[in-house]
Order: sequence, then structure tokens, then C-alpha cells
Amino acid sequence: MSIDRMAKMVQRRQGIGVKDKVVRFRGTTLVFRYNHDGYDIFINGQKINFVKTKDVNEAVRIYKATLSSPC
Repeated sequence: MSIDRMAKMVQRRQGIGVKDKVVRFRGTTLVFRYNHDGYDIFINGQKINFVKTKDVNEAVRIYKATLSSPC
């Protein structure tokens, strides 16, 4: 377990919200990180998109349904 994950666990135990979620989708690791307007979506540390919502699960659903499709 990495130090970052351990730090997040400690923050959650103390009631401090951690506003990011890691999702593996189609062989890619996505990070959804909350900012004041919604969720930024990162792949390999680069911001690829933004979803305006307050719910991380909705942000993941929106990404999978619309933003991940190849154009």
C-alpha cells in the first residue's frame, strides 16, 4: 500500500473527505479529482476532460457513457 493511500485512509477515519477516485476502465487507469465546479479526469497525470457534477459516481458514469467513445 502506498503512502498516499494510507494517508487517505487516515483522513477518512478522521472525517476529512478525500475527493478523488481511481477507476480502471478499458485497460486505462483514470483518476477523478474534485475541484470546486466538478470533477477533473486524469490519465497518467494529464488532465483529459472535465465533468460538471457533485457526485463522483455520476462523473464516472458520464465518462463511461459519453466521453470514452472514440471519435
